[in-house]
Amino acid sequence: MDIILVWIQWSGKWTQARKIVDNFSYSFFEMWQKLRNFCEIGHELSQDVREHIDLWKLVPLEMIAKILSHYKETHKWVNILFDGIPRNVEQKDLFDEIIKDYIVIFLDLQKPDAIARLSWRRIDPITWESFSSDFSWDVNPKTWNKLIIRSDDTPEAVSKRVDIFYQITLPLLALWASEWRKVYKIDASKSIDEVFEEIRKILG
Repeated sequence: MDIILVWIQWSGKWTQARKIVDNFSYSFFEMWQKLRNFCEIGHELSQDVREHIDLWKLVPLEMIAKILSHYKETHKWVNILFDGIPRNVEQKDLFDEIIKDYIVIFLDLQKPDAIARLSWRRIDPITWESFSSDFSWDVNPKTWNKLIIRSDDTPEAVSKRVDIFYQITLPLLALWASEWRKVYKIDASKSIDEVFEEIRKILG
């Protein structure tokens, strides 16, 4: 069964996603990464997607549908972990047309905790892996890429992004529940191992 991973910023989703992939043999569909990958495959829409990404423009729903359909078609025999989609009702309607059987795992984190964790984090500009503000290295130890601080990772900007999550994405949880979709809420303030143990029980 496929999974949608829903998360508040800095709730540990990257770590938990990798653990799910490694321990349960899921294929990982991370929306932003797949958009970049789609630019390189020679699809008829690859150039259009590249132009949107380069200009930081919102990718139209019809392009997202093509990417989702292409990925599902080429991963028929594996379960997929979806991250970063759907993020609003319009994307959910599109998603449900393509992906039929899935559960939702929600990594919940209180707003003050999310702001404290996310503010001044550092990013690998190539892989987009995140590191907390107290991480002692200036480079990603896996890639040796120099880490950067995004200009929108100030406490004020982070607070606005969390608010957008509450306004746009969080209502999807109630919508899924109304459709009798299985939605599992996990307290992401717990340790990495404790969070993953709850996920392991769900998938078991």
